[in-house]
Amino acid sequence: MARVTLFYDADCGFCQSSVEWMLRQARPGTFDPVAYQDDEGMRKFPMVDRTLADKGIQALGEDGQVRSKARASGYCLTFMPRWAWAGHFILFPLFLPFASIGYAIVAANRQRISRWMGRTSCRIPPRA
Repeated sequence: MARVTLFYDADCGFCQSSVEWMLRQARPGTFDPVAYQDDEGMRKFPMVDRTLADKGIQALGEDGQVRSKARASGYCLTFMPRWAWAGHFILFPLFLPFASIGYAIVAANRQRISRWMGRTSCRIPPRA
């Protein structure tokens, strides 16, 4: 079983690229990505707020806690051997407000960033 269930917007190329990058950086089995658009997959997670789909990722940890946006990003980074330091830095209480501002700026421009990346449709396979 995955250590972190990661909820993302499958209609966003930037979100897709970010999840693909996380899957490559983490050890196998660390993340289980679930698209907000996957009604069947989302039914298993009633504690996840689907209304946040347009605002950012959410991560459900083994501890049962759901983290959103910059907090979710930092949390996910802590599970990546080469990037754990960055995750702990983002989650550091004095830095988290700045990380949250940066996250909000990226989230507000994610469609534009997706176009710059040449990404417009989902490449992450649906859950089995």
